[in-house]
Amino acid sequence: MAEALVGGAVLSAFLQVAFDRVASREVLDFLKGRKNIDRMVQKLKIELMSADAVLIDAEEKQITNPAVKEWLDELKDAVYVADDLLDEIAYEALRCKLEAESTSKVRGLISTFVSSFDKSIQSELKNILDRLEFISKQKDVLRLEKVAAVGTPSRPLTTSCPEEYGVFGRDKDKEAIFMKFQSSDASVNGICVVPIVGLGGVGKTTLARLIYNDKRVTDSFDHKAWVCVSEIFDCFRLLKSILEDATLSMCDIQNMNLLQIKIRETFKEKKIFLVLDDVWNEKYDDWVELLKVFKCGAQEIKIIVTTRSKKVASNVCTVPDYLLNQLSNEECWLLFEKHAFRNGSSGEFPLLREIGKQIVQKCGGLPLAAKTLGGLLHFEEDPREWTKILKSDIWDLTEGNTSILPALRLSYHFLPPHLKRCFSYCSILPKDYEFKKEELVKLWMAEDLLQQSKGNRRIEEIGEEYFDALVSRLLFQRSSNNETCFIMHDLVNDLAKFISGEFCFKREIDKSITRKTRHFSYVRTKFDAFKKFNVSNEAKGLRTFLGFDLSPPKWMGNNISTMMIDDLLLKFKCLRELPKSVGNLKHLRYLNLSHTSIERLPNSICTLYNLQTLLLTECESLAKLPSKMWRLVNLQHLDIVKTKLEEMPLHMGKLRNLQILTTFVVSKHNRSNIKELGELLHLSGALSILNLQNVQHARDAMEVNLKDKQHLYELVLEWGHDKDSSENEINVLEHLCPHSKLESLTIENYGGTRFPKWLQDCSFSNMVYIRLANCKYCYSWPPLGDLPNLKKLFVEGFHVVSHVDREFYGGGSSAVKPFRSLEILSFKDMPEWQEWFLFEGKDEDEGGVFYNLQKLCIIKCPKLSRGLPNNLPALMTLKIKDCPQLVASVPRSPNLSELRLSNCDELLLKELPPRLYWLKVGEGRILQSFIELMMSIPGGGLPTTLKKLSIRGTFLLPRRHYYPSLGVLEIEGGFDSLWCFPLGFYPKLKSLLVSGSESLESLSVSEGSHQDLISLTFLSIFDCPNFVSFPNGGLCAPNLTEVRMFNCEKLKSLPEGMCTLLPSLESLKLFECPELESFPKGGLPSNLVTLDITVCDKLFSRRMEWGLQGLHSLKQFTIWTGNKKVESFPDEALLPPTLTEFTIGGFSNLKSLNSKGFQHLTSLQRLEILFCHDLRYLKEERLPASLSSLILEECPLLKQRCQRDKGKDWPKISHIPFIQIEDEVIT
Repeated sequence: MAEALVGGAVLSAFLQVAFDRVASREVLDFLKGRKNIDRMVQKLKIELMSADAVLIDAEEKQITNPAVKEWLDELKDAVYVADDLLDEIAYEALRCKLEAESTSKVRGLISTFVSSFDKSIQSELKNILDRLEFISKQKDVLRLEKVAAVGTPSRPLTTSCPEEYGVFGRDKDKEAIFMKFQSSDASVNGICVVPIVGLGGVGKTTLARLIYNDKRVTDSFDHKAWVCVSEIFDCFRLLKSILEDATLSMCDIQNMNLLQIKIRETFKEKKIFLVLDDVWNEKYDDWVELLKVFKCGAQEIKIIVTTRSKKVASNVCTVPDYLLNQLSNEECWLLFEKHAFRNGSSGEFPLLREIGKQIVQKCGGLPLAAKTLGGLLHFEEDPREWTKILKSDIWDLTEGNTSILPALRLSYHFLPPHLKRCFSYCSILPKDYEFKKEELVKLWMAEDLLQQSKGNRRIEEIGEEYFDALVSRLLFQRSSNNETCFIMHDLVNDLAKFISGEFCFKREIDKSITRKTRHFSYVRTKFDAFKKFNVSNEAKGLRTFLGFDLSPPKWMGNNISTMMIDDLLLKFKCLRELPKSVGNLKHLRYLNLSHTSIERLPNSICTLYNLQTLLLTECESLAKLPSKMWRLVNLQHLDIVKTKLEEMPLHMGKLRNLQILTTFVVSKHNRSNIKELGELLHLSGALSILNLQNVQHARDAMEVNLKDKQHLYELVLEWGHDKDSSENEINVLEHLCPHSKLESLTIENYGGTRFPKWLQDCSFSNMVYIRLANCKYCYSWPPLGDLPNLKKLFVEGFHVVSHVDREFYGGGSSAVKPFRSLEILSFKDMPEWQEWFLFEGKDEDEGGVFYNLQKLCIIKCPKLSRGLPNNLPALMTLKIKDCPQLVASVPRSPNLSELRLSNCDELLLKELPPRLYWLKVGEGRILQSFIELMMSIPGGGLPTTLKKLSIRGTFLLPRRHYYPSLGVLEIEGGFDSLWCFPLGFYPKLKSLLVSGSESLESLSVSEGSHQDLISLTFLSIFDCPNFVSFPNGGLCAPNLTEVRMFNCEKLKSLPEGMCTLLPSLESLKLFECPELESFPKGGLPSNLVTLDITVCDKLFSRRMEWGLQGLHSLKQFTIWTGNKKVESFPDEALLPPTLTEFTIGGFSNLKSLNSKGFQHLTSLQRLEILFCHDLRYLKEERLPASLSSLILEECPLLKQRCQRDKGKDWPKISHIPFIQIEDEVIT
């Protein structure tokens, strides 16, 4: 469905963008001498305005009239075409302006090109005019009329009647609301207002009903009233309804003054409880006017307001709003079960219960969805009908049968037109995709979705305002995984897709792409081959082509092929966003080449005059930018973080619209180019200036004028060498003084002996982060203790500092404590540091220095002997490493939860902190001190809060000690005498990793204690050459999911009874276990998904006994062997048909692939063949048709036979979308 429902209003906002484009100065100048084109453009504008007049009526009627819906879709498609034509005219106008100064020869070429352009554009304008005229005539046939305003969808009013089927999962929410009512500061002028905020369908009204009908409310209040406010905030109607509901009698008063008097008389000296349900009005003045009436001498007034808008909540609240979250899947199931089954129980229908549990997953925690889908299946006992609902998109369900769509659609309906466009564009985002505000704003900019402000506001600020508005309406929610990211609820994502319809195509879910498709998105994988993007040639107007990472990629870069890029660019000339591309696309605004291995950008990129955003993050092979970058006059964002750029191109200062420049690399050859930064007046965000050693004259640094760049909040100043101290560097840094509002500062590889005066200035009141690194010749530090908001301080690589004295704390007033906001302090690599002077406050009870410090790290300070702070009440993490002379005790802190100590022999560990969660102890005497501490206290001396213990070094593990709380144990090194590790002493152990132990021979469990291993999920034994066996009778660990055995030279067998005792095992990795001969009797567990066998030659020789054919869950299999006898592989019937990924490596004498071993692998998607130097040819037939990627590495004989088009084996692999030979993608 297109941007329907309120599509007219949306389209009106779109038309305004097109009108603004025509009105630009460049376009007006361009059209002056082109009367024919000008006339056609004006006619186009009239046609668009004619259609615009009836859009409001059309968007109302399209819901029930498919013909109107189709008409709107056709009009929107035509508007896209018209907008692209107008954009081409604007592009040509800008091009002519930029090239007006060219030589006469170039002018001649331009003249010829312009003449050709004029003819082409006139033809295209005529075509779109004819089409728009035809569409416009249809509006009369459809009887569309000019309407003044958008109507409001009708929907039932809510009431206070209790839920018929009960309420699930809201008891804690109910009590939380009562707690808010009871808080001491809840009321203002006798009125307490608690807003309940939540997504449509999440159960706000249900929770309000639950509270309204609670006995505590009924018994405590003289009057209570329930009013459904809805979208029309009529103050008189609301007050009258409140009075009628509170008195349970009709009111015939028609005068506002008399009504207010009556309410005051009724409520005076009474306790009143009100619910204002479903409030949409965001006007603060209306709420103030309503509230005045209740300042009537009532004894107590409690009000609940339910709303989807955080802005409404902020207007009305007297206490912070209550954000109502989704139900858990289990709670959703209970609600669904109540509505779907006879008597509300699924006990008699186990098959339906299983399907129903899967249906509930689709509800995304929304009780309305669970209730509605349960109602659709009420008394339905046919599993086929349940399966239909399971496989259907919620939005495909008939609207008459479901209230989910209208409930969520309402959130969209009340958005202003400009927000509707921004929201519907978000249909390109995959479900569960976590996005950042700035990322989405850049994409909106590229699509011209942001309305230009008449003032001086930056376009990004407007985008951020739009974004915050959608957050306020809960259409975006902050991610629970990453507080800097946001996410769309699955059903909200479905709503955006439903609205965009065929104009948006998601490769993973959509089946067909049409000529109307403008936005294409896909989920990135490591190997994105062209055949994956078999896009219809009809979609020539495609504007967006974007790949998204659902989680941080596990690969470096994206191996997309050049062929794919070239082919796509030939098809889609209207692309505005293309993540993996190069080329000359007139309309392109957003180009993301991040994380690719691109080595250079073509010069033609400098003709992308519309380009606003160029992202080259982590293009680690990119060493140079095109020389004419200055021609990208609309460029606003250039991200070159973690590239290999050696210098910036000339004339960067001409990019006057540039607002984000992540990095500026000072040139070695054009030494004064740092002055270009001075011309970039609008820089904001973060800026790194690198290779400052190339600044020859300090006065050039002065012209950068950082003081006037008020929108920069993060600054990195870095020199790129390690040489003797330089007076020039001191002067350069002195002149690079930033503005006082800076929040983050890094100075690295600075060669001066002292820091500039401006860094000693406590006026940097906003500074929260400072990193001073590798300033090897500085003999002292600036007085950073005076910075009032400094939270993070990292100091490393100061090679001549011997003392940290009073100067470090600052010279401010004695009444002001130094470092009063500091939370993280880290010292590293300070070889001459001997003493840390500790500044103590006069009154320690009020908190001394570092009172708020939460994390302290001291690393590689070999001469530090004195001065570790002891009174750190907020300390949570302490890390001390390679400080062998430090004489001190571990600081006292009641909150210390993470302690990491290594090679600090003089440090005293008298006791373990009571709240310790993670302890890591390394080599040296500190390890022995820890072991002695464990042995001296009954039970092992470990606090019950300790969940993770990491030990490195040779030690004697205490015997017969019981550790009931430990969840993770990592041991690197060796047990001094222990040869058998007692698993039974660690009943809650989830993860065990033992590496580098010479003495460990086995694992053991006490008789009858097998059940104690129920928590174990991960087991790894690495580099334990004498490890031989597992417990007799096997390892009973029902939740163990992964086992790794690496370099266990004497291991002969795996745990007995794996197939039954390890039912959850999904991953088994065996590496260099030469004595391992076979799998245990009964074979491997049936749920195994991943199996890696590397250099286990005895085991490999008995491969036909493995029984892999019976592993119906096996997906990934890796085999690597040094066996010289095998010439053909894999053997027939060795592998199961479920295999999707297969890696073959190290077969030194392998000659060919065995056709019979592949013939049943119908699910195989990825095949890797590595280091098979004698492999001469593939199997006789083609490789499986299911393959999507083939990777060959170090197979020299096969490389020649697989050359594209000409290799003898090419016909056998040509159907595979992605083929990589060595590091080259050939498809």
